[in-house]
Order: sequence, then C-alpha cells, then structure tokens
Amino acid sequence: MRVCLFVLAVLCVTHSAAHAEKRYAVLIGANPGWSSDRPLRYAENDAERLRDVLVALGGFDADRVSILRDPDTSEVRSTLRDLARIAKASGEDTLIFFYYSGHADDQHVHLRGDPLTFKELQQTLRALPSTLKLGVIDACKSGAVTRKGGKGVDEFVVDVDSPKLSGMVMLTSSGADELSQESRALQGSVFTHHLVSALRGGADEDGDNQVTVSEAYHYAYARTRADTATAGVAQRPAFRYELSGQGELVLAQLKSAKTARVKVPKGDTKYVVLDKNEWRLVAEARADKGRDVELTLAPGTYKVKKVLHDRLEVGQLVLAAGEKAAIESITYKKEALSQGIVKGSVDDMAPEDRRDYRRTQAFGILAAGQAQAALEMFDALLREQNDDMVAWRGRARALVRIAEAYERVGDHMRERLALNDAIKADPGLTEDPMFVIWYKRLGDLDARAQATFEAKQRIDREVKNNPRTTKRYGLGLDLVSGRGVLAVTFSMIFKSMIMPRIAVDGVGPGLDAGVIIAPFPSRWSPFVGIGGHISFAELGVGEPTEIMGTMNGAAFNHAEVYGRMLRGEIGAQYASGVGFTTELGLALMVYEKEDGKRATQVMPILHFGWLW
Repeated sequence: MRVCLFVLAVLCVTHSAAHAEKRYAVLIGANPGWSSDRPLRYAENDAERLRDVLVALGGFDADRVSILRDPDTSEVRSTLRDLARIAKASGEDTLIFFYYSGHADDQHVHLRGDPLTFKELQQTLRALPSTLKLGVIDACKSGAVTRKGGKGVDEFVVDVDSPKLSGMVMLTSSGADELSQESRALQGSVFTHHLVSALRGGADEDGDNQVTVSEAYHYAYARTRADTATAGVAQRPAFRYELSGQGELVLAQLKSAKTARVKVPKGDTKYVVLDKNEWRLVAEARADKGRDVELTLAPGTYKVKKVLHDRLEVGQLVLAAGEKAAIESITYKKEALSQGIVKGSVDDMAPEDRRDYRRTQAFGILAAGQAQAALEMFDALLREQNDDMVAWRGRARALVRIAEAYERVGDHMRERLALNDAIKADPGLTEDPMFVIWYKRLGDLDARAQATFEAKQRIDREVKNNPRTTKRYGLGLDLVSGRGVLAVTFSMIFKSMIMPRIAVDGVGPGLDAGVIIAPFPSRWSPFVGIGGHISFAELGVGEPTEIMGTMNGAAFNHAEVYGRMLRGEIGAQYASGVGFTTELGLALMVYEKEDGKRATQVMPILHFGWLW
C-alpha cells in the first residue's frame, strides 16, 4: 500500500526536461567489512555495474563518477566535502548521487576508520549544497537511514508550487531490521542487480524512453521482494522521499545514438545478459504479460541466457551503436541449469579485468569459510602487484578468520602470529570497532608471550651461569644422608646432569658409591639417585660403630643400617653462580638386620658442596 501511494504521489507532478543539471556520483563498494563480518563477494562489482549504467544512460560524465573501493571513512568524508565545494562553486543546478554497497548494522556502515553512522551520512547528504541529492544504500538493515529518531515519518514531501525540482531521495535495499542478500547466480547484490536492470529499461513502464527514480524504485522493490521471498529472509526495500518542485527526477535516458536496444517480448520468460566473458551480469529482463521491454546496452558482444525451469538456453549477441535487436532472434544452444548463470572465463579478459575477477573469487572463497585457500589467492595477487590495497585488506580478513580457528583449538602461539600478521597487512584493523576484542586479546597474548620469553631468557641465563654446565668436579660434606653421617663426598659431572659420586662415611666408618641425576638445566633442579654403602667392619677392617637410638618412632642401630645397604634417593639441588651446592631430600635405605631380616629406613639428606 505504501509503495502504491508513493508511486501515485510522484506521478501527480509533471515531467521536466531531463538531465538539465550537472551530475556527480560517489559509488562505494566495500567487500571486507569489519573484522566480525563475513566478507562480501560482489560489493565492488555492484559499484562498477552501477557506474557503467550511470555513465552510459544517466547523464554522468565519466570523470564525475568516483568509485571508492573499500575506502576508510576519512576518504568518504573528504570526497563528500570536495563535492560540496564543487557544487557550491558551480553556480548551476547539480545532482549528487551517493551509493554504498557493503556491510552495515542498524547504526553504522562498516568501513575502516572512525565509525560512520547512518545519522551522520544522512545529515551530510542533506546538507550538501546541491539542488538534488540521491542516496542508495545497499546493505543489511539499511532501512534505518530512512528513519528519523526511530519514528515513522512522511515518506515524501512534494511542493508543486515550487518552480524547480529540488531536495533529497534515499533508497535502501532492505528494511531497518532486515538483512540484504548477495546472489552467487547474479554475481552481485539482489537489490543493486534489479536497480541496474531497471535503469537499463526494465522499469520504463510508460514507454517514454526514460526511467525516473520512482519507476526504478518500484521495479527494484517488486523484483527484490520476489527474488528473496523464497530465501527465507525476504527483503523489503525502503525509501525516504523529500522532493519539492515540479517534475520528476529522471535517472536514465534510454534513447541515444551511442547505445543499442534489445527488445524482450511480452511474457514471463526471464533473460539475463552477461559480458562476453560470462563474468559480469549486465542486466536482467522479464517482460510483463501485457507489454514488451527494451534494454539499452552499450555496443559490444554479449552472452544472453534464457532461464527456463529445467535448463538454460545460451546465445551470443553482437550489438552496434544505434542497432535495435530482438532477443528472440538469437540462436540459442541448450545448457544444463546446473552450469549456472554466471560462470566466468579469464581467457579473453584484459589484465585488470582478470585481476578483478581473481580478487572477487578470493573474497568468495573467504566468504565460504575457506580462509587458508583465500589467503593463498590474496598472496598470489600481492606477489604480482604489491600495492593492491584491497588484496592486502582481504589478506588481513583471511588471517583474522585463521586466528579465530586457532583460538578455537587453543593454539595461542599461532593465533597470536596470525593476528599480528593481520595487523601488518591492514593497520586499519586497530580502528575497527569489532576488532577491539581481538586487539585486546592480542595484547594479552603478546604479554603472555613476552612473559614466556623473559622466563626463557632467565632460564637461559641460569643455564649459562649454572656451574654444573661449566664445571667438572665436586667436593662436599653430608651432615646426614644415605651415604652416612659426616660423610665426605667426591663427584664428577657428565652432560651437566649425571653425577657419579663416592663417599667416605666418617662415623660408620664406611665407603659409599652411587650416582644422582639432576635433569633440569636451571640452578634449581630436582634429582633422583641410587647407591650402595658398606662399612669398614663389613670389609673386615675395625669394629662397627654401635650407635643406638630411635628415628621416626623406630629403633635405629647405626651399625646395622650402614653395615651393608642399598638405597634410592630424591630431592632438590641448588647450585650457586660461584659453585656452592646444597642438596635437600630423603633417602630410602634397604638393609639386613642382625637376625637376617630385611628392613627399611628413611633418612633425611642434608648436603653442602663445592664445584670446580
């Protein structure tokens, strides 16, 4: 109902001479979006298709149409300021056409740099000193830009007493709470595809060979709703119409000696026209049952595909300037529907077109979740042309996706490396509102890596200054241990950690032999050891030392314990920088009592020594 009212209100004013004003356009295509967005495939392609039709049919000189590929917000603001100065100094009527294809939410467009809100964008366009302003936003939730303070507004204002048409029109691809969709089959946004087709003649409902903004909107609205209704997320393009004066805003003049016409007969068969390489879809036509439709195209060679319910029929169309052809006169060949509408063939493309095609492929692969494959494609593009900023941006987006995968599996080292490489590829990521979380995480990972590095450096210094790595001999005294009481020890050091040791037990007296292993290269290291002890009395020299007492609540006989004994020991060893060593631990000793029974005894270890 709102659309009908809109069209009827616009049609109540009379036609004015078309293209009487100077026309300027700023067209933005931004595939990457913010770091949290799944990159788009065809936003740049959308901007280029719109540029082609505006220059060919819209009265826009080529040097007055600026395409910004993945710009930052400062570049957008600067371009609009430049246009404002041009319009103010012109002294003539001017039309400024602003177009954005990319990611957005209900508050911002997702470009690099300081966030650009819909509110700021709308206020900037409205304030331009231009006679007419037309904004087209093809992005998710773009309908928010047609709202004012979140409340309903009059959708248009028409003052028929004003002699000159002036004001602003805003068209959006979706409602304020809806998602806009790309189509792989169309190689572009659904809304922009139908807008371009409208301007090439699909929307010329009254047959006057010109397309007004109301006709273009009505056509794009109906076709977008129809195409997205089966996708489960229907789009409803929205508008805000603030024009005053007499006449209509004409966007395309279809009759020109420099162009050619293709007639599509009335009916409901769908035809799509592609460039000769089958890469870019130029226009779509589906005639009404009651009228023919004529598409206006530039002279050249095209592929035409008739889309039937079970197959495609493909033919070639060659057009000369001023020629008028019938689309049904083409010789068609059958092709399986599974072959797809847009296939792409790089064989005959110009180098720059081939590069654009490969870059679009890379973003498509990234959008499909194949981050590593996309990264390899972006790297190949950058090896060929190192200053390709869009490829650098794509590389950064691929690395962010890879970092997310590493984060999910807990590989924080590779996650950190991927995030650092992403920022190197696109330093603007640090200004990305959605990258703040990742940037903070990168700081945490860097701090953790720095702490690990510093700890490793400390260990390396300890290893370097550890006397066990530079010295070969040791002499020590065990106040008490499994080797005896007041035992003098002599050690050798192999491989920094293996220390064979012999000792003379001063109280036993007796002899001891064993080995300990201290595996850590730092000054502090745990150790394990084994050894055996035999007293001189057992060797037939002298009498045993009879020391009786209790230890750990059990009777202790020194002569028995240290007579003939095997042991295992554990503990910790510290070696100072100057060679002083300390060992603390426990020894488990197994010995034979006088009655022939085997017994065990736990003995503390307290050792001091010196290495040289």
